[in-house]
Amino acid sequence: MVPSDVGLRYRLRQLKNNLTAGPLSEVARQEVAVLLSPAERALFTRLSLADQWHSVRVLGDLRAAGYNDPDLLAAALLHDVGKTRYPLTAWDRTVIVVGVALLPRRAARWGQGPPDGWRRPFVIRARHPEWGAAMAAAAGTRAAVVDLIRRHADRPGEGDDVLRALQWADDQN
Repeated sequence: MVPSDVGLRYRLRQLKNNLTAGPLSEVARQEVAVLLSPAERALFTRLSLADQWHSVRVLGDLRAAGYNDPDLLAAALLHDVGKTRYPLTAWDRTVIVVGVALLPRRAARWGQGPPDGWRRPFVIRARHPEWGAAMAAAAGTRAAVVDLIRRHADRPGEGDDVLRALQWADDQN
C-alpha cells in the first residue's frame, strides 16, 4: 500500500511541526487561559510543544467552522493529554503511522496490553483517550469534556455531532 500524495504531505507537515515546534504565542496562551481552569492548564502544559500547537490548531479549526461550545473547545485542547503518561518520540509516531497504514488489524492488536517493548507506541495510541479522560476527571474537568476526551478516537454513533466535529478538526491537524 502506497500512501497518497495528500496523506504523505499531511504526514510530512506533521513531522515538520513536531520537529520545529516552539513555545505558544501570547495569543494562543491567552486562548488556553480563557478556556481551561488552572488544573486543566496544568495538564495542557504537560503536552509537548508540538502537541500543544496541535491542540491549538484543532481549537482554531473548530472556531473557524463556527463551533463555540465550551465543552468541545476545552476537549480540543485536552484530547491528547493522555499521551503525556508515556510520551511519544518522533520515531514512535512514525512507527504508528506506518503500522496502522500497512497492518491496521495487527496494529489494533498490538495496542492491547501494557505499554512495554516494541508495542509501546501502539498501546499509547490505543489507550491515550482513556488515560487522558482519567487525568482530566482527576483535575475536576466537566463530565462532558471528559467524555469527549475518552471517546475522541471512537467511531461516533447517531447524534454524536460534537464528537464528529472534534474528530474532524483533529484529523485536519
